[in-house]
Amino acid sequence: QEKGGDYTVESGIKAGFAAGALATFRISRLFSLEADVLYVKKGSNQTISVPGFPFGDIEVTYQLDYIEVPVLLRTRLFPSAKIQPSLAGGLYVAFLTAKKYIYRIAAIGNVKEEIKGIESTDYGFTTGVGLDIPADIGSLRIEYRYSMGFVDLRLPTGPGFPELELRNYGHYLMFGLAF
Repeated sequence: QEKGGDYTVESGIKAGFAAGALATFRISRLFSLEADVLYVKKGSNQTISVPGFPFGDIEVTYQLDYIEVPVLLRTRLFPSAKIQPSLAGGLYVAFLTAKKYIYRIAAIGNVKEEIKGIESTDYGFTTGVGLDIPADIGSLRIEYRYSMGFVDLRLPTGPGFPELELRNYGHYLMFGLAF
C-alpha cells in the first residue's frame, strides 16, 4: 500500500501474457548469452481511496503492451546432467506498443481511455531460474523469471484525479521449445 498526499493506493495483481523467440550463444561449457524478443502484456490493478470523495474508491486497471528485449547471461548448474537446471540474469529494454487504462467510479461506471504522456521506453533487470528437458525435437524449457523496470511511470487515475508513480515489474512462468 502506498500513500501520496491525501490519498492511499492499494496495488493488485493483473495476469498478463508473454510470447516470443530467443537466440542462445554458447560462451563456454557453463555459460551462454541469451537474447530474447518478447511481446509482453503488462499492467496492474489499483484501488485508490481519496478521503471525502463522495463516490467511493477509484478502481483502475492499466494495460501496457511492450516489445521487450532481454539480454541474459545464463549458467548451467550441472553441465553433464541430462536435465539442465540453469540460472540467468541480465538487463532488458522494452518499447511501448499499447497504453490504455480503465477506471471505475460508482457514479460514472467504467471508462476506457488511452494513457497520454507515458514513457515509451522502459528498461530494467531480469533474473530467472530454468530447467531444460531433452525432447525429440530439441529441448523443452520451463522457466520462472522476475523483472523490474527502472523507469518511473506517471499513470493517470481519471480526469482531475491524482497521477500514480509506478514501475513495471513482473513474475513470469515461461514454457518454450529450443531447436
